[in-house]
Parts: sequence; structure tokens; C-alpha cells
Amino acid sequence: MTRRIAARGRVVVPVLLAAGLAIASCGGRTTSSTSLSWTLTPASPAVGPATVTVTLRDPAGSAVTGAKVRLEGHMPHPGMPPVIADAAERTPGVYVAPFTFTMAGDWVLLVSAALSDGGRIEQRIDVANVRPPG
Repeated sequence: MTRRIAARGRVVVPVLLAAGLAIASCGGRTTSSTSLSWTLTPASPAVGPATVTVTLRDPAGSAVTGAKVRLEGHMPHPGMPPVIADAAERTPGVYVAPFTFTMAGDWVLLVSAALSDGGRIEQRIDVANVRPPG
């Protein structure tokens, strides 16, 4: 009996992990009608510092203020911890996050914004070919 339960566990866990990864890989999720746009400086980054600027607007185009914006940077290497950066609101609706690319290669940045009205917006940014330093 114990052996059968363990065997089922080995099947269920990978299936749940695969489902979670499929959901997380979606381009963006939202519980708000807020739009999110972004820029990366430099546009073609190298290992080292960069800046991600996130702009939040409501459907009428007005600035969305008071949000908590966070970035998570991921690389496809097993065991590599994510790089986390919190953005600060510099002007109404414009949030700036200093970000450090720690390795050359392809990165995925996950942007999440918790809005002051309780809504959430998330977006995935694919950053290809981060260059080696120098």
C-alpha cells in the first residue's frame, strides 16, 4: 500500500509542476484593466547594471499611482536563484527599478504590480542575448 501511494506521488508532483510552469509562462495576467508598458535601458544589455522602467495607465490613459512594482529575473540554469528588484515611483504612474544582470545569456523578467485598488497585473519580458561584460 505504501509503495503504491509513493508511486502515485511521483506522477502527481511532476504533473503539478508542469501545470504551474505552463501557467507561469503566459505572457501576462491581470485582475485589472490597467495597462503595463516597459522599457529596458540599455536596450541591448550586458552583464551588470540596467534599468527597467514600467509605466502603468488606466483605460482612460491616466497614470496609475501607488502601485507596488517588483521584478524577478530568471535564467534557464538549474539552481540559479532569481534576481529580485523593487521599483520606485519616480513620476505619477512611472516606476523605475535598478536591475543587475548577473550572467550573460537569455533572461526572463517577470513584472508584477499590486495596485492600490487591490488589482494585480503581471507581464513577462524576454531579454535575449545579454552580453558578457566589457
